[in-house]
Amino acid sequence: MVGFGFKPNPKAQVGLKFAELFGKEYKPEVRGGRITQTEARSRGLRCGTRDGLYLAELLVEGEVIATASHPDWRKAYKALVLEVEKLFADGVALA
Repeated sequence: MVGFGFKPNPKAQVGLKFAELFGKEYKPEVRGGRITQTEARSRGLRCGTRDGLYLAELLVEGEVIATASHPDWRKAYKALVLEVEKLFADGVALA
């Protein structure tokens, strides 16, 4: 029998991975938006497209703990999942 499993969107996957690794006592907020070329350069990010970059951020208790950027919004959120895994592997303590 073939199952049709539910796969959450890339933004929701960040929150699910965070809850899986750090527990459910924290309430992460995931937000993202497109930034222009000039804003990307001012942040020190390389921008190879004329449309700018999509910047995804993970906030815990109002503090940004991880960011990722990519021209494609889906890949920006996937990169943010990798950043969450790196934080967990490095043993970062959330206060």
